[in-house]
Amino acid sequence: MSGLEPTPNRPRALRLPGGWLTALIPLIWLAGLGAWVALRWAQLPALIPIHWNLTGLPDFWVRRTPSVVLSVIGTMGGLCLVFIALAWLMLQQPPQAARGSVAAERRFRWQTALLIVASAWFLAFTPAFSLLPLPLGAFRVWMALFAATLITGAVALVRSGVLMYRSQHTAEAGAGRPQEDDGGRWYGPLYFNRRRRGLLVPKRFGVGHTFNFANPWAWVLLAVLIGAAIALARLAHR
Repeated sequence: MSGLEPTPNRPRALRLPGGWLTALIPLIWLAGLGAWVALRWAQLPALIPIHWNLTGLPDFWVRRTPSVVLSVIGTMGGLCLVFIALAWLMLQQPPQAARGSVAAERRFRWQTALLIVASAWFLAFTPAFSLLPLPLGAFRVWMALFAATLITGAVALVRSGVLMYRSQHTAEAGAGRPQEDDGGRWYGPLYFNRRRRGLLVPKRFGVGHTFNFANPWAWVLLAVLIGAAIALARLAHR
């Protein structure tokens, strides 16, 4: 326990959806999958699939070697770890909204973290299609569930973001003042403020948040997200 009690100026920190155990289940699952593979190595087929087409059928196989299996499990483990860390960092940032709209901002952040953690769960199961004797239709079910989760999460975030945006402007109008100038600088969509320690700040226009690029973690997370997107795109179009 941190011993910090919520106050009007510092509300209780948000927890990861389901707690740390739920968030770490993807990594636990991947570790268990690795142990299962090590125990049944001789029973695995000589060729394992690592890519599937849009119909859910495998269309690219590689020879089963320790380095290939380690790469399949390790890549997804690394992505899951990044997703969990991103969700946790997002929830640890102090509220950026005006007083009176903090609850809406906290709801938006929690729902975003929930979608990130759910995505990690789906990504963690991907190596199972390569290493476990699953039926051919299993990948189609996985794709459908993943797509439904992403669409549902995106719709929920749009609704929550609109509510946060409206609450922010209502709170500012009720206070009879515009949003305070905190000394930061906007360069188009990019925000820099060395005096502001927070990683996330409200967007200048529209709904949601963006990075404070004066915070080194913003560049780290941006590089990781771009790298993950490139890796997933290359895997999808191999």
